[in-house]
Amino acid sequence: MSSAPLRCAVIGYGSNFGWGRAHARWINAVEDLQCVAVCDRDPARAALAKEQLPGIETFTDVGEMLANCELDVVTIITPHFTHRPLAIQCLQAGKHVVVDKAMCLNVAEADEMIAAAKAADRTLAVFHNRRHDGNFRAIKDIVSRGLIGDVFHIELTAGGFGRPTDWWYSDRKLGGGAFFFWGPHAVDWVLDLVGQPMKAITGFHHKLVWHEFNQEDHAQAVILFENGVVAEVTWSQIQALGKPLWRILGTKGGIEDSGDGAIVGYTEEIVGPSGGQLRMVSMADGEWKDSIVPYMESDWVIYYSDLANHLLQGTPVPVSAEQGRRVIGVLELTEISSRSGHSEAPLYA
Repeated sequence: MSSAPLRCAVIGYGSNFGWGRAHARWINAVEDLQCVAVCDRDPARAALAKEQLPGIETFTDVGEMLANCELDVVTIITPHFTHRPLAIQCLQAGKHVVVDKAMCLNVAEADEMIAAAKAADRTLAVFHNRRHDGNFRAIKDIVSRGLIGDVFHIELTAGGFGRPTDWWYSDRKLGGGAFFFWGPHAVDWVLDLVGQPMKAITGFHHKLVWHEFNQEDHAQAVILFENGVVAEVTWSQIQALGKPLWRILGTKGGIEDSGDGAIVGYTEEIVGPSGGQLRMVSMADGEWKDSIVPYMESDWVIYYSDLANHLLQGTPVPVSAEQGRRVIGVLELTEISSRSGHSEAPLYA
């Protein structure tokens, strides 16, 4: 490995959400990291990267970049179906790899990626940086301090009623299914919040309205943990009546959060402002207290700071490939369970 700052590249500078520029800015905000290259197969996107990130090298071919640019770390933010081959290609070239969520399309692909990382003796990490959203940070703080007692029930719901967008995310072969859009965030939040092994996963998929697309309109995963916690995660594009983003019940209270303002400044800010508030009901001194709790700051850059510390100082991987595989396992088993009609035991609990 070269001396610090570690030389980083981003594969994928597509037009959706400005992810390429966002990753480069987060990388460059960390003292021990520097974004030195961007690769995008579209020459126009590569040219835009050079304009927005002066001084970087740009490429339209991954193999050419790996062969001709000195790199330590590669971040992959391309469509889901490309993650497995690109990650393996970069790992075999001796690079550490960060792969965006969703990690890949299924557990078999995740296993291949993990095996390639072990064979190359390189780190494979999954970019679940939204663990650091301001609302989720506030929720974790409340739960960790026991302010609502022991959590036993979680509901996490998003979506609406509307035709899917005509893009790769809406094609099951490319994106993995409707649940693979927002579901990786939601499942990762739940697994991180509960912090216990899973016991069973039950899935429910509905295909009722948008028949021109080859994926479900409504997906729900019910996760039973070994400690008895039950979590329901729902993504829907046929949800005519909405619910709060979060509803969490504990033995001494609960949390309700709309999520409004949770990601103010995402992709533009290094550290996002506290953009909203949640409701907490708790028992204190024998009386119920109904409180409004402001969100914390959204510390999105901490993912890359933790990655640098891992590579240079041996601290834990910010989100390991094994953790990313657990998320993929839930998404995959949700579909399997919806077809079988019964609960499924997780391969990686």
